[in-house]
Amino acid sequence: MSESEKSPESWSGIGHYLAVVWKYKWVVLAFGALVVTATVVFTQRQPRIYEAVTNLMIDPNAPQYLPTSSGQEVSPLGTANTWNTREYFETQYRIIRSRSVAAMVVERLGLARDLDFLGVTRIEDPTEQAAALANADPVSVLVSRTQVEAVEASNVVLVKVRDTDPARAAKLADALCHAYADANLDRKISFTGDAARWLATQVGDGRKEIDDAENALMAFKQKNGILTASLADKQNQLAARALDADRQLREARQETTRLSAALDQTKRLDAATVESSVDEVLANGLVQRLKEQMVSLQNERTELLKRYMEGHPDVKTSDEKIARVREALTREVQGIRQSMERRLQTASTAEQKLASDAAVIQREMEALNAVELEYKRLEAAAQSRKDLNTQLMVRQKEAQLQAEARANNVRILDAALVPERPVSPRLFVNLSVALLIALFGGIGLALLIDSLDSSVKNQEQLEKEFGLTFLGLVPSMRPQRRKKGNRFEPTGPIDPDRYVLDYPHSTAAECVRTVRTNLLFMAPERELRKLLITSAGPREGKTSTSVNIAATMAMSGSRVLLIDSDLRRPRIHRIFDLENNRGLSNLVLDPERDLATVAQPSGVENLDIMCSGPIPPNPAELLHTASFHRVVERLLERYDRIIFDSPPVCAVTDALILGNVCDGAVLVVRAGQTSREMVKKAHRLLADVKVNVLGALLNNVDVSRRGYGQYYYQEYRSTGYGADGRPAEGTPPQG
Repeated sequence: MSESEKSPESWSGIGHYLAVVWKYKWVVLAFGALVVTATVVFTQRQPRIYEAVTNLMIDPNAPQYLPTSSGQEVSPLGTANTWNTREYFETQYRIIRSRSVAAMVVERLGLARDLDFLGVTRIEDPTEQAAALANADPVSVLVSRTQVEAVEASNVVLVKVRDTDPARAAKLADALCHAYADANLDRKISFTGDAARWLATQVGDGRKEIDDAENALMAFKQKNGILTASLADKQNQLAARALDADRQLREARQETTRLSAALDQTKRLDAATVESSVDEVLANGLVQRLKEQMVSLQNERTELLKRYMEGHPDVKTSDEKIARVREALTREVQGIRQSMERRLQTASTAEQKLASDAAVIQREMEALNAVELEYKRLEAAAQSRKDLNTQLMVRQKEAQLQAEARANNVRILDAALVPERPVSPRLFVNLSVALLIALFGGIGLALLIDSLDSSVKNQEQLEKEFGLTFLGLVPSMRPQRRKKGNRFEPTGPIDPDRYVLDYPHSTAAECVRTVRTNLLFMAPERELRKLLITSAGPREGKTSTSVNIAATMAMSGSRVLLIDSDLRRPRIHRIFDLENNRGLSNLVLDPERDLATVAQPSGVENLDIMCSGPIPPNPAELLHTASFHRVVERLLERYDRIIFDSPPVCAVTDALILGNVCDGAVLVVRAGQTSREMVKKAHRLLADVKVNVLGALLNNVDVSRRGYGQYYYQEYRSTGYGADGRPAEGTPPQG
């Protein structure tokens, strides 16, 4: 968002914060100076710290002396798994800074006896020095001075050690790396040796288990008669026998079935049906010859019947021959039937024998299958122990070789150089941080002080917190300056109550004219002729404001009467150097009194002054009388506007009574002095009695502060006023 697009509210908020900082600028500067001075002193008193760096190479894949087919090492140096590389390196960083590695360095370099390393030499008291030495922990000291930093996108690690002695810092950095490398190798050798010893124990136990498993298998084979062959061979033999027996049994059953069917057909044969297609009959040569004779004789008889009658001798002779042939054929068929019965009996017997043999084989197979599960379990157990023991023996040998090998995946790439410049304390960095702390801390301190200030300071508080209309502000009255040679000098002492009268072209006068204009145009439909000027408490500038507003209204051509209605502590007569022997109290007691005897000229055109007069014992009751109302009505016939300077609202009730008589009331608030509670209480009191509060005027504002001064001085310079409050050459007079 551009500068021109920022809202006025945002600029107002920024201006407020800038104004607060400017107001407490000396507090901010003092705080900043204190922080910077303390930082410089602290930095100069700190011991010089040097940092040595050793470049360490950590290879994630350790050197392999054994073939990769042999398997992973017992205790691998590094990791070939890309998924846990990050975790591996983070673990190595912690190992480098571990107490175990630091303890190795302390032991090797004798740091437990190095008083300078332990920081004991800085203690002057021998007793305290001895106590500090007794409680010193060199391992913790070394760990606290060690840092490990990974070089991005590489396997290089920077091991940094800080110390007050640069040479010792380099020595410690190298010693840490050597100790870490040795610890890494010792860890591998220790784990591998333990693994080799454990594997040797397992191999010995495995041999005994193999013997036990083989003995159990042999006993099982003896028990089940499978010593000469394996279980699989015995099963194959039985399976072959079972298949052959089954084949023979099927063939025997087929033969029996065929013979039974042929026998049934043969039993139904006779001489008349002997030509039926029965294999045994058709295969008999005699039967075929007899059938041929039968056919020949029947043909012959047929020929005879063509020549002779049925009873002819030749026909009878033919019939006899046919009968003899049929009888022979019947006898032959009967013989065939008897032969088939014998064959069927033989086939049935053979079938029963084959069925019995097949059943025996089946029972043998079932018995062998019943022991198969136990046999395989024993056999698998024996083989498993053999395989496992073989693997253990191979792994044992590998572990022994790995324990003897001293390959390491850690090596020092570059030894540490002795540092020439200290890394701490860094004055520039400390001063930069101190300046930031001073800046933000000073601003925060100023805002804190401002937040603890409960007084009203700006327009936003009047409008947002109390809902009062902001009528304007009156700047604090400062002596005017005039140019004398090359510099400006004050013109002399000032009277804040007559400032507008003495300097009508000053910034303050213009601000009062702005308030006057705002009042005149607040309610165009209802002219404000009776105006009450009051404040929440005393010494807030209400009397000065009353005089200045009355003067600016009179200068604009209106006939104005300024009444000092503060019947307790009147002050207007002193401002205009008048006698207070007559005034408002006299007129209220005698409403018909001549106004000319109580209203006195002020010396300003169109402005008259009515002093308070003698102070009555009961001011509130005096203002509450009907006589006071008649006095106000008489005054309105002579003057265009009447301005009442009243006592404070929160102190007495006079202002509340006067507020009901007037057309409106203006609440004067002294910037930076009047508390919020006082303004809130005054506003509530006026609202409770239905006083028309026109708004609030912010008095005694320091316009030279950022926020106010920047706006007002730019505005009035643009209108042509000089530094002494007088118009520049060619500038027309104002209001």
